[in-house]
This record gives sequence, C-alpha cells and structure tokens, in this order.
Amino acid sequence: MKNYLKNQIIYQVYVRNFTKEGTFNALKAKLDHIKALKTDIVYLLPVSPIGEINRKGDLGSPYSIKDYTKINPELGTLEDFKDLISETHKKGMKIMIDIVYNHTSCDSWIKENHPEWMFHKDGKITGKVPVWSDVYDLDYSHPELIKYLVDVIEYYCSLGVDGFRFDVASLITKEFFIALRKMLDEKYPETILLAESVHPGFVDSLRSQNYNALSDSELYQYAFDLLYPYNSYENLRNYLDTKDVRWLDYYKFSVLLEDSMTQDFALRIRGYENHDQKRFYEFTHDFTLMRNLAALAPFMKGPLFIYNGLETTADHMNSLFTKDVMSWDIDKDWYDFILKLSEYKKDEKNLELNTTSILLTKGENVALKNTYKDESYSYGLFSLTGKEELIEDEALVDGEYVDYLTNKTYLVKDHKIKVKEPLYLFKK
Repeated sequence: MKNYLKNQIIYQVYVRNFTKEGTFNALKAKLDHIKALKTDIVYLLPVSPIGEINRKGDLGSPYSIKDYTKINPELGTLEDFKDLISETHKKGMKIMIDIVYNHTSCDSWIKENHPEWMFHKDGKITGKVPVWSDVYDLDYSHPELIKYLVDVIEYYCSLGVDGFRFDVASLITKEFFIALRKMLDEKYPETILLAESVHPGFVDSLRSQNYNALSDSELYQYAFDLLYPYNSYENLRNYLDTKDVRWLDYYKFSVLLEDSMTQDFALRIRGYENHDQKRFYEFTHDFTLMRNLAALAPFMKGPLFIYNGLETTADHMNSLFTKDVMSWDIDKDWYDFILKLSEYKKDEKNLELNTTSILLTKGENVALKNTYKDESYSYGLFSLTGKEELIEDEALVDGEYVDYLTNKTYLVKDHKIKVKEPLYLFKK
C-alpha cells in the first residue's frame, strides 16, 4: 500500500482542450498554475495517435488509439513529451498517463499487424459495447498480446512516466494485470496504478453476456493502488439528475458498501468531475450547492482528484471528439475555495486517517465521520439542496467544533446541527 497517496492531489489534464494550442508545450507554460493547487500528480488523457476509421467528430476520441508506442502529432513530438515529463518533475510533481487496453481504434497497428489479437465474434473483428463504435476490443487469450502490452508500459516507464490510469480497467483480464505487476515490482516498484473501475450496472451487463468483468476487490488484489468511486457515484448522479431523494439514500448506503466490501488498505480517488461526467455547474447552477458537492469528496479517505476546469467553474463537460477549450475565467472566491480544499487534503492528519464512515441521516444531506489512528474524529457535513438542512444523528457527539474551511466555531447540541455551507468539523 502506498499510504502517502492518502493526502495527494491528482490533477487531470485534457491536453487538446486545456489550452488554445492544445499541445504539450502550451501545457508546460501552465504547470505553475497546476502546482499552485498543491498538485502532486499531473494526469494526462491518452497521448497516442487517434484512429481515423469510424472516427467520432472531426478530431476523434483520444480513447480510440491507433498506436500505443507513438505520440499524437497534434499534441507535439516525442521530445516535447519528454520535455514535459522533465519540467513536471522539476516542479516536484509526478506524471501519469491514460492507458487504453480494452480496445484499439478500428485501424490500429495491432489490428493491421496482429489481427489474431483482436476480439472476434461470428468470425468478425468487433467490440463488446456497441455505443463505442469507433473501437474494436482486444482478445487477452493471447500471451503474446499480454507481453506486448506490458512492454509498452515498460517503455513509458523508461521515459520517466510515474503512473498509469487504466481506462475501463474492469474489462481487462487478471492475467494481464498479474504480468504487469510482476514487471513493475521488479523494475519500477514506485509506479502508481489507477483503475477506472466501472459502475455495477456495467459489470452486471457484461457478465450477463459471458464477458470478463473484474470486481473492485480483484483489481486491488492483482495490481492497483487506486480505484474510481463509481459504485456509489452512480446513485449520487441519479439524485442530482432527478432530485429523487431515494437515490440519495441509495448513495449513502452504497458509500458504506463501497468501503466495507473491499480491503481496509484500499484507496479511491476523491472527486466527481472528470472527462466522462457532468460538471457540478450542469447539475446545480447554484454556487452554494456546488461548494457542498465540491467539498464532499475531498473529506473522504483517498487522494483528491481535480479535473481541469473545476477551479475555474467550468460550465460543461468538454467534448471528447472536437476542439472545446476550457474556460480560463477565474472567479477568485471559487478558486480560493478549491485551493482551501486542496490545502485540507495536504494536511498530514489525512495520512493518519483510518476510515471514512457515512451516517444514514434523513433528508437531502450527507454526513461523514472520519476516524484517525489516534482515535480522534472529525465530521464532514453537506447540504445537497444549497439551503439550510437539519442534520440529526446519534453518532454526532455534542460539543463545540471548529470548521477547518472557515475557522468558525459550531455547536452540536442534542446530536443536531443546521448546515448550509459545507463544514469540516474538528473537536475544539
């Protein structure tokens, strides 16, 4: 277990849409902005060339990869990429890249040179998920494919890449992850592995068709340091879309299950905006509610995950298929709030965080309790209406508390407290 990850910050960059130029060199000029948010790890969407056959949009999805070993010329050259790695390291940050090993583009190097490594159905190369019409899946029954893909990871490690985020990791086989972990443990043991563990409905759908879909516990067991929080987030997103409080109740219970049904050392990234999910603004159009949503995830055990644009109140999910540059209009109050969340996550007390438990309170609120190795505790309290909410639970211990975010004093009396703005309460 890489315990230090508990208080780390991962900043996700969509290179194409991060700047007007959309290049590695333009990103280099923004590294100080990223560093100012207390970032430890800069995570880039895929950097490889994009396929042309069945391409979506005019530029195509970066997740439709033509050649794993090459750099997308739209982003820059291999030397530009190596310079970005070097500059990121000089600023005291690590670099992580997206790896897409469930599928390739329809005109990939693998398809053209090793069609036997592609997934076949009824004698034809195809994919398992029809909506992903710009890609074909890989067939992991071939040991030669596994060796090739492990060698690709070793190559990027040799360039100085510090970590990898695996796209739809749940759909890749355990045999690959076992081989990958063996290579990394022998040659690059400090490499960080983040799995996009998919939501339960997706796992169930694939298994019902007799396809491979690994559980979260298996992903931790075979390879990964970090997983996504999609088991629970699916319910929170449904609540935000429908305002049906039943989904919020499901969310609370699923957070409880998410952690209790995996190993006690297991860590998940803590952040809900990313390139696949709606922005907070799209759900709310309300800054009080946005502050509560933004503050909810960082209070939990695990590294804070910031998708580029969170700090600038980006108002929509950037397109994967065309140029869609994120807004650089910064609201100082909002930026300062996000910075405060980063500062909280960097607090060394989070290294001693033992567990985050959720209180099954009534109403449109979320109440979390953090317990630490010295047996101290803190509460995270959040209104999901953007209005004042009464939070009541026997687990709320009466007394005076100081809010980390504002340094104001709050009173819990008769196991109750009213909350409008997000609170990180520590015993006074």
